[in-house]
Amino acid sequence: MSRLAAKPIPFDNAVKIAVKEDVMTIVGPKGELQVKVQPGVEVKIEAGQLFVGPKTDTKNKAMVGLVWSLARNAVTGVTTGFSKKLTIDGKGWRSAINGNVINLQVGYSHQVNFTLPEGVSAVAENPGVFVVHSHDKQLLGQVCADIQRIRPVEPYKLKGIKIEGQYIRQKARKAAGA
Repeated sequence: MSRLAAKPIPFDNAVKIAVKEDVMTIVGPKGELQVKVQPGVEVKIEAGQLFVGPKTDTKNKAMVGLVWSLARNAVTGVTTGFSKKLTIDGKGWRSAINGNVINLQVGYSHQVNFTLPEGVSAVAENPGVFVVHSHDKQLLGQVCADIQRIRPVEPYKLKGIKIEGQYIRQKARKAAGA
């Protein structure tokens, strides 16, 4: 069983948690999220804390840590939210944000318009850097991966769309005359 799942997940009065059968609904100031509770996992709410543990008659203790992590991310998401910074590296490459559409000029003969799904927003810091915000961590990661897929980072000059904190290994160039 997960050692982290032994810790309770604290939440404030602005967050409302309801558990019905196998679905946990978490509502807060930033939005609403649902977490599926796996069979063999028990969820209890006591005095502003959420406890996740195995049921006594179960053999499926491996899912306790997963449910705990998903519940913690949901509580954090509906209270403070998540964000990721994306950087565009390349000569003349830039981005512009118009409502829920990100306009990318990343070396193609045409501009690429990426429409953000509901629950995700973006803010431009400068023409080559923008920050994507959401209350759903999984949706945010998928949207950032989809944006990066438009122009992935090439391994020699490291040009492309980068997610802050992502490790990118630079390849060595071939030696001349070899």
